[in-house]
Amino acid sequence: MLVFVRSRLVLLATPKTGSTALHMALAGHADMVFRNLPAVKHIGLRRYMRFVAPLVQKYCDGPVETCALIREPEDWLGSWYRYRTRPALDGTARSTRDMDFERFVQDYLCAPPPPHAAVGAQGRFLTAGKGAARVDRLFRHERMQTFCGWLAGRLEVEVSLPEANVSPSRPMALSDATRDRLRRERARCFALYEQAEG
Repeated sequence: MLVFVRSRLVLLATPKTGSTALHMALAGHADMVFRNLPAVKHIGLRRYMRFVAPLVQKYCDGPVETCALIREPEDWLGSWYRYRTRPALDGTARSTRDMDFERFVQDYLCAPPPPHAAVGAQGRFLTAGKGAARVDRLFRHERMQTFCGWLAGRLEVEVSLPEANVSPSRPMALSDATRDRLRRERARCFALYEQAEG
C-alpha cells in the first residue's frame, strides 16, 4: 500500500495485479509505504479503513481517495496457480507444481481451501463488507497503461513500470462446469470486475 498525502490518494496493493512493479515505480514518491511482509503490503480496504485511514486523514486537508487494480477473476487465479509452481515452493503444501489448473480452481472453491489454493478473494480485498464501501477508483489490470496514465496525472509524476514478479508460464485449461461454478460462487468478484474502469 502506498499513501500520497499531497494528492490525497491511497493505492491499495491487490495481490497478483502488478503491485510489486507499482511499488518499485512509485514508492519514492509516496509519503507512507507499506511493503515486504504480505500482510503489511497487501492491506485490504476493510483493514485500511479501520486501522490506517484515521492516521492518513490526520495529514490530509480533505477527503482521501482509494484506488486499486482488479484482475479478471479466472485470470487472477491463473496467476496464483502459475506463481505457486515456482521451484521455491517445491515440496511444500503451497506448491501447485504437480496439479493442473482445473484441480487448483476446484480446490480454491472448497471451504476451506487447502493451503495451495488459499489465496483469498479480490471481492473481500476491495470492499469493506457485503453491500458496504468499495475502493473509490477501481481499474482493470489488463488496462494497466490507462491506470498508469491516471496515476501520472493525479500524482504529477512520470509512471514507468519495471517488469517484476512475473509468474512462470503454465497451461490453464478449465472445463465449462468448473468455470460456471467459479462464476456462480464468486459472482461478487466478477461483478466488481465488470464495474471497474478501463
